[in-house]
Amino acid sequence: MDNVPKFQVFEPKFDNEELENEFNSFFYKNNLTALFTDEHMATPITVTYVDARSVVNEGGSYHRVLIDFSELITLANDNKSYEEAMFKIIYESRTFQSMIKKIKDLIQFSKTVDNQYKHNLWNVVWYRKDLI
Repeated sequence: MDNVPKFQVFEPKFDNEELENEFNSFFYKNNLTALFTDEHMATPITVTYVDARSVVNEGGSYHRVLIDFSELITLANDNKSYEEAMFKIIYESRTFQSMIKKIKDLIQFSKTVDNQYKHNLWNVVWYRKDLI
């Protein structure tokens, strides 16, 4: 995917167009675009070279976290608080590291929710201020 549309919310702090394209492409390929539905209302999130490498490299720690999250965001995405919860992840992040921390916390929390209540996950997340 050459020259994929860039996400407005990311502010790369490196000068490597190929890496930036791979970084943006990763989110499209892995169905993570729901995170950026309202990105125009969020403040920029700085992304370092190391952050971007960790996303695009299959062995990177951020790569694995985001792959795990892509599975989670497909769950109950018709829930009324889904879009608000997605937006809050990027709205309250200033750095890519802080965004990943929020996502890790959400993943850990989701593992504690009983399967019969997973359909309501995003409502619960929305009201858990410590998570997002």
